[in-house]
Amino acid sequence: MGVTRGLLYAAVLVVFLGLYARPRFPEPANNVWLKTIVGLHIQLIHYVSVGGGLVGLSPINITRTMTDVSLLLNRPAWDVQEERTTMDGVEVIIFRSVDAGEGRHPGIIHIHGGGWALLSPDHYGPVCRELARETKAVVISINYRLAPEHLFPVPLEDCLKVTKYFLRNAEQYDVDPGRVGLKGDSAGGNLAMAVALNLSRDGQLPSLRALSLDYPAIQMFTFDLPSYHKYEVGPGFLTKTIMINYWLTYIYGHRKYFNIVYNRDHIDEQTVAKHRDNFATDLLPPFIRDENVTSSFKMRDDYKQDKEQIQREITAKILNPMLAPLMSSDEDLATLPPTHVLTTEFDALRDEGFLLVERMRRAGVSVSHSYLPAEEHGFLNFVDIDVNAEREMEKTAQFFIKCFETQT
Repeated sequence: MGVTRGLLYAAVLVVFLGLYARPRFPEPANNVWLKTIVGLHIQLIHYVSVGGGLVGLSPINITRTMTDVSLLLNRPAWDVQEERTTMDGVEVIIFRSVDAGEGRHPGIIHIHGGGWALLSPDHYGPVCRELARETKAVVISINYRLAPEHLFPVPLEDCLKVTKYFLRNAEQYDVDPGRVGLKGDSAGGNLAMAVALNLSRDGQLPSLRALSLDYPAIQMFTFDLPSYHKYEVGPGFLTKTIMINYWLTYIYGHRKYFNIVYNRDHIDEQTVAKHRDNFATDLLPPFIRDENVTSSFKMRDDYKQDKEQIQREITAKILNPMLAPLMSSDEDLATLPPTHVLTTEFDALRDEGFLLVERMRRAGVSVSHSYLPAEEHGFLNFVDIDVNAEREMEKTAQFFIKCFETQT
């Protein structure tokens, strides 16, 4: 107990010292105070989990416990009913607006973020309630199993199970099966896009009417995009280090390959050349191409002896569009339903969202894009206390409403 308390005190001290050393949000950023508090909390979680690991505690369990502070924002609302149940063996929470009225309603399947390893539908209660209020849809939030206890493809399989079950049985929930959309953010955006790709060629089920992706994590192929250089260490909380750790936890359940991935040595030159068009600079807008931000920092290359073997192992995984949807062919992207993509400036994932939007446009998909230059990754989770998040949720709701009203 004394060691644990000492680690906690030391971590708190380091975090507050880090307040002066960490990158600061520039003037255009909204709600700098809230972003700073979130960043410091994430920093505290990192130091405590690392320290706990050194004394034999589980870093992932420490992280989960400390992120549960966000449950303080999950307050039930009188105007949204909630029901906990299961669909094909997977736990879900169903959200319904009390003002939705009689008859068949549209449905929205929601897949939460959290790096495939953290959070739950409870952490996204504010988001799902707002979505149900604004759209009058029945919102289904999936409590999929998490890594590292359940590695890829288990979380995806859980999301597929629920989506297929719901599409087959929508009428039991007073939902029109022809008006069902899918939404996910961050890692949940990855899962939502993978589900949509999987279902796009399934002729046995009703087609999805809409897909909403908020700052999705959709590729592990390259960490050489401008946003990974620009926001390698902040000021937003989702840095290159955190994103690589999430990917490795999801795929392998360990972080032994961190250095080779961080140094961008995880893909051989021949494979890079083969898939270069998916990440061509002309897919990015001019303001990003003109940033000219690079980083020369390298981790210790302690993998040289096994480099080719590790490259083969990683490549076999990350070219799979079910794991990394941005690796989909243009032909597969063209099968997706109308899509809304949200990207934020202070986010290591910023540029892959831009890449996705441009590739979808060129593939003929009806896609809308909301880029927010003053926001950071994950800000929608504060929809109950952040007017900017509320405003963006209203835009997303209008996207769904428009898709549900459009005749097919």
